Amino acid sequence: MEKNLKDFKAILESRIKGASRIFIVPHLNIDLDAIGSASGMAEICSCFKKETFIIVDDAPSNMNVGVRNIFDASAERYQMISSVELEKYRQEDDILITVDVSKKDLIPSKVEVSLSSFSKILVLDHHKSDEHSIESADSHIDIETSSTCEMITRLMKLFGISIDKWLAKALLAGIFLDTNKLKKNTDEKTLEIAARLIRRGATIQDVNDLFVEDFENDRKVQHLIDGAEFVPYHIHNVAVIYNHEHPDTLYTQAELAEAADYLLPYKVDAAYAIGVIGPDQIGISARTTGGMKIVDVMHVFGGGGNEHSAAAKILETSDVFLIREQLLKLLRQEDFYFVKSTALVEEVENQQRAENSTSDAVVITPVEGILVKEKKFLAG
Repeated sequence: MEKNLKDFKAILESRIKGASRIFIVPHLNIDLDAIGSASGMAEICSCFKKETFIIVDDAPSNMNVGVRNIFDASAERYQMISSVELEKYRQEDDILITVDVSKKDLIPSKVEVSLSSFSKILVLDHHKSDEHSIESADSHIDIETSSTCEMITRLMKLFGISIDKWLAKALLAGIFLDTNKLKKNTDEKTLEIAARLIRRGATIQDVNDLFVEDFENDRKVQHLIDGAEFVPYHIHNVAVIYNHEHPDTLYTQAELAEAADYLLPYKVDAAYAIGVIGPDQIGISARTTGGMKIVDVMHVFGGGGNEHSAAAKILETSDVFLIREQLLKLLRQEDFYFVKSTALVEEVENQQRAENSTSDAVVITPVEGILVKEKKFLAG
């Protein structure tokens, strides 16, 4: 991984030096990893005295408290533009750098249609690429790295660029987001990077403050979590989260992700949160502790991600129940699971036998030779 990042560092330096201007694009529905890594990349470009722009189309009013905090400060440090302003600033030898995103449909549409006009495109991401990814000979995608902010911090170290206190906080916040505050997808190198950022002035308290939501938002997410179903599939415990009482409730992708993250500590191998995210748009956020191939599941819905976090956006429907049924059918397929130990198999089987002998509130349905337990919800 480190050798590949060193190779990317050399390519990045060459492309920046040969560019007239540089445009940095994080994904739509920007989060802390996206805005943090975009800020870090802008800092790298500024060291080469190149005019640099960060393209963000999300309205600040739609950002959560923490993202808005970093976004506002970033806008004071770097040049922020919307995609409609792109052509106003374009020059012949401009390059485009995408951070925390590699899929065409996750960047602003006006940027997507302009992809072919850039002399060079560089992609830095930690989400798995597929046939919908941006075509680039200069990409570095490492799905084993916790976050794009971790990659950016490593790049800045390779460049010998100093990280000030504010940027250290922004980068650490991105790492905290994508590791659920260092509880998942975290290895020794991730902890070393986190420690480096703390030494540069970031504090755990400052970063945690970015995750504080208002009361209404917290209750909204908690109500979504209240609709969780827990189903053992193929000796794995899977949670499917949706608002069965008010399925038309509008959520952000970040709120769905927060709900899925919330359940991981509760002996859940994978959690999927489903909700309406816009007119005729359904979002799914998926999280796993390692027992399930959530990227493969999200690919079926046209999404993607990495081994620990994935998501999908489904267009032309707002039927949460339909998507739930489609997801439940997919979850019954053995190919989406990793093999678990014999001891755990026996433990789950014993638990199922105990539940079957004592509970009449559970329906056991044979599906393709396996037993599926589904919750019943009473009307009203």
